[in-house]
Amino acid sequence: MRTVLRITLYTVAAFLAATVTCGQWNFTVDPSFQTQITQQNVGSLLLNEDGTLIASGIMRFSGEMSDKRLARFNLDGARDETYYNSGLGGAKLVQWQDRYYVGASQTIRRIQPSGQQDMSFIEMNLGPYFSSLQGGDYHVYPDGRVLMSGTHTLSDVARGFVGNYNLVWFSNTGYLDTTRVHKRGNGPIYRFGQYADGGFLCSGNASMYEGQPVDKIFRVDSLGVLDTNFQSDVYLGRAVAFLPLPDGRMYAAGTFWRTDAPPESLWLVRFMPDGSLDPTWTAPQLTVPQYLLDQDSNAATIAFLQQWGTDGSVVACGQFNGVNGQERWGICVLDSTGAVLPPFNNCEIGPLPSGSTTNLAVYGLAFTLDSQYVYVHGSYMGFSDGSIDDPAQAFISRLHVGDISTSIPLQPPSPMPSFRLQPNPASTSVAFNYALNSNVDQGRIIVRDLSGRTLETIRFSGQEGQRVWDTRDLVAGVYTVEFFNGSDLLHTEKLIIQP
Repeated sequence: MRTVLRITLYTVAAFLAATVTCGQWNFTVDPSFQTQITQQNVGSLLLNEDGTLIASGIMRFSGEMSDKRLARFNLDGARDETYYNSGLGGAKLVQWQDRYYVGASQTIRRIQPSGQQDMSFIEMNLGPYFSSLQGGDYHVYPDGRVLMSGTHTLSDVARGFVGNYNLVWFSNTGYLDTTRVHKRGNGPIYRFGQYADGGFLCSGNASMYEGQPVDKIFRVDSLGVLDTNFQSDVYLGRAVAFLPLPDGRMYAAGTFWRTDAPPESLWLVRFMPDGSLDPTWTAPQLTVPQYLLDQDSNAATIAFLQQWGTDGSVVACGQFNGVNGQERWGICVLDSTGAVLPPFNNCEIGPLPSGSTTNLAVYGLAFTLDSQYVYVHGSYMGFSDGSIDDPAQAFISRLHVGDISTSIPLQPPSPMPSFRLQPNPASTSVAFNYALNSNVDQGRIIVRDLSGRTLETIRFSGQEGQRVWDTRDLVAGVYTVEFFNGSDLLHTEKLIIQP
């Protein structure tokens, strides 16, 4: 079985954090890796521990007449024909345990390593209280619960959630989470990014949220409550990528305009915790080829952000061929002040004709855990590293990483938090087992009946442990067990009590 690792959003920062000194970065195209994709884009990528790749996008393969939304690729770039292809996916991939979530046009699905749909997470529209309308973004919690944005219709009359909502929570089985207070405004939320404290920065088309006026970029806490102390002054456009910093600042990338900024569009800013612009950061200026401007006057954009090292630098990917007057094709590294850094200065992607339009974009990158390669993906045809010009490179390219001094080995990613009820079903007692990434000082295990009534609260602390509870007084049936740290819900699971 192939296990999906959390590499796409982890490895760049972890690898560079382990690098003490760096020589001249050198990225060399590996021509032994080549896909047979002919159209249209690869928007999201995950790496497997055996070196194979999972890609999500709209992918037309050579000799075929229909598009694929998900595909697995072997080490040479050939499509893995054993991977089950059901037409699922097309949008963002998020790893969870040995499975992964993938976005579609309106909802999300959970996929098994084989490529088959994980039916323990239902089709969301099969739930009794939810109907999808306008798709948006999604966030996966450690226990598999999901927060989804967009605009969707709820019909949970008993709990008062009726009508269109823009932030909607789901259980880790795909049903509407009836323990959460879903949120709505007068327009969809297209993208959001999570802060270190569990809150979210949201970008959408609404001017009102929960009865209060909001900018096009606004902040909510972990429960979705509007933070009225945050004012972004963004009145037009949207952000499509976010990157939080531990101190409460947040990078936001896309194409948008602020009331207190020049009339030109902004592509990448760094917000202070109150929504003002960070005065120590200079927003970069992007350029694109004229043929892209002829298609769209706002063609320049940044669509992907990732930490680069530990000094506040950031790697940005998107649709551009110049940053601050320096030639960069779809990939650029900026230091903590917004100045352009040397990495990728010799790399160049080629244009991809697509019907009556042309694409030229990088949507993301991912380093392998051994630090030997970086995979670049997007919508382009041809890749040059300054010495090797390979016109057959398209949609996904593998670059060899060279000329880097590394004296500290790469640390593996932290394990995912785990929770287990044992036995389940139970009859006389049940053990609540937990293993977390850090110590918990305000831990609570709450057992509820199906009406939501609290039956028992059990305290716990420490990074790993077990609490045993006597269940002999319970009536046979189904109960809910919740693990909390303070007000943050860490995990939810059903407990079955047998006679």
